Amino acid sequence: MLFRSDHSGIGDGRILRRIPRASARPMPWKNGGGTTHEYLREGTGPEGWALRLSLAEVFSSGPFSRFPGIDRHISCVQGAGFRLTRADGLTQLVHRQPFAFHGEDDWNCTLLEGPVWDFNLMCMRSEGAASMGSQGPGWINGRFFLCLEEGRVGGEQVEALELLELEGMLWAGVPGLSIVLSSDG
Repeated sequence: MLFRSDHSGIGDGRILRRIPRASARPMPWKNGGGTTHEYLREGTGPEGWALRLSLAEVFSSGPFSRFPGIDRHISCVQGAGFRLTRADGLTQLVHRQPFAFHGEDDWNCTLLEGPVWDFNLMCMRSEGAASMGSQGPGWINGRFFLCLEEGRVGGEQVEALELLELEGMLWAGVPGLSIVLSSDG
């Protein structure tokens, strides 16, 4: 089940899968403004997936690609951040705290102080809901966790920018981004 929920107790968790940044599939952008490193895609949909987790290396300012029917969540994980400006003039600064938006909206990205790396969560709205939260070291209870630093999670050594698929609650000794998925049904 793509959007399974997990109700394990504190400390009952385990790491199901580890995806190091180095194994994420690189895909250069057509406009030359960056490269997406895809950690995973699951399910099916118009884009070929219902859930996609990726890290983007952004070299230059420019428009965001549109993804109708997709809820997007983004967080800058390296670099000074960027400003998003929607077609109607709404602006949002993106740095360490995740920002959620609809994929069908027109957004333009302006880098603040040069290239950045950002982490992206995209999910097909009709399949369920997703959220992404920034957290310091402590108990994590999400389906996925992006480790922002090298350290230990659930007693295992992890690398910076390693993505973990989890079951249950684990102790993370590193800051990261926690991703929770839930089914509408």
